[in-house]
Amino acid sequence: MASLQSVANAQSPVDDTTDLRLSGKQPNDASNASETEVDDQSPDTATLEPLEQEDPYAPVANEALRENRRELTVDELKVRPAPPDEAPGIAVGSFVLRPAITETVGVERDQTGNKTSTRTYLQSGFKGSLTSDWSTHELRIDAEGNWQKTLSGDKKDDPEGKIDANLRLDISNDTIANLKAGYDLSQEDVSDPNAIANAISQAKVHQFTLGSDLTHDFGMLRGTVGVDFGRTTYGPAQLANGTSLDQSDRNQNTVTLRGRLGYDLSPVLMPFVEVSTAKTLYDETRDSLGYQRDSMLYALKGGLAADFGEKLKGELAAGYALADFEDSRLSAIDAFTLDGNLTWSPQRGTDVEMGLKTSIEPSTTAGASGSVAYTANMALTQAIFDNIKGRLSASETYRDYDLASAANQYVTTAGAGVTWSISRSLDLNADVSWENTRQAKATTTNNFIAGLGLTLKR
Repeated sequence: MASLQSVANAQSPVDDTTDLRLSGKQPNDASNASETEVDDQSPDTATLEPLEQEDPYAPVANEALRENRRELTVDELKVRPAPPDEAPGIAVGSFVLRPAITETVGVERDQTGNKTSTRTYLQSGFKGSLTSDWSTHELRIDAEGNWQKTLSGDKKDDPEGKIDANLRLDISNDTIANLKAGYDLSQEDVSDPNAIANAISQAKVHQFTLGSDLTHDFGMLRGTVGVDFGRTTYGPAQLANGTSLDQSDRNQNTVTLRGRLGYDLSPVLMPFVEVSTAKTLYDETRDSLGYQRDSMLYALKGGLAADFGEKLKGELAAGYALADFEDSRLSAIDAFTLDGNLTWSPQRGTDVEMGLKTSIEPSTTAGASGSVAYTANMALTQAIFDNIKGRLSASETYRDYDLASAANQYVTTAGAGVTWSISRSLDLNADVSWENTRQAKATTTNNFIAGLGLTLKR
């Protein structure tokens, strides 16, 4: 963690064994050779045969001693070899494109109280990444989307998708800048606290994001400053009586300023403190119920970041957050926060990811400011065989509402899946997921989804 970038192609010192090889002797010959024995080949004229390399990009043994280094071919320069479990990709100028198309047949079962509905559907999905292959800096664009066609049952064919772009600028060994932009299209979940009760179709949510940050190493200190802009718009909700409910009064813009300062306690541990402030402005001064919901958010947290390489990395932070609303009828919301993430690989083929998140969620209910949501999640990926991987995931969300009259909400999710890599270009996927939402004085809902699909990737 001492610096943002390590020196590339660092050379190892030549050891005693190399000196013996240059003199034409074997290590065991050093103790047996007599003083009168002289090798016909002097160090000045000795040659060193390169060791056989399977990876054309792996450093050749004793590369520093070679004068005629191997040059890569034009084809090798276009696309570097992908890891064994990743598609090779397509060269597009100085970029590598890795697209994937998935076709899935699925079944969904919704249960709300005593009412149950089932549907089958065909889902078409796209996922792809475009990554630069530059010596410095990096531009990466990720995109994915899904569209469903209902074959039987209640129709739910709304598309979902997102696209994110991130440009990393390597200004110097100690300074890195990041620029990012994104767009996300989704449909509001029925478990969302602001979802419309008894709506046959919840609102479509459009999210636009822009951001930048600058990180610099000051010796033992590392500082980061950043600014983010986000805009969220909501479409109408479709009601059971055939009408729609306009929700444009929820459209909002948020600007966030943040700063972080860390200290290199050791090469793998960095304690840090982070402060942020955000201003949220709604398009309409007052919502449909007459409330001014513009707000200011202040947050402070401190924690510890750890990086033990591929085996273990993550961070954990505790802090305090306060949301203050423009309308005097809406009380401020404050909460102690706990946030963190952990990536752990206890052995080859096993990957574990865990996360904690605390967030303040504004409300659209008359007289209610909102709620504090605490979420914990976990995901396990296990290589069952060389070409078969299994997945398990689970999460729990607890929402604490600011009104005493509103009961707290619990949302539990669980999922499992398996992927069979038939080849580097074709996968067979099977997945199941379950979501349960429960709240006192409210109807409990359950959602179960199972799907089987094929993924073609390049």
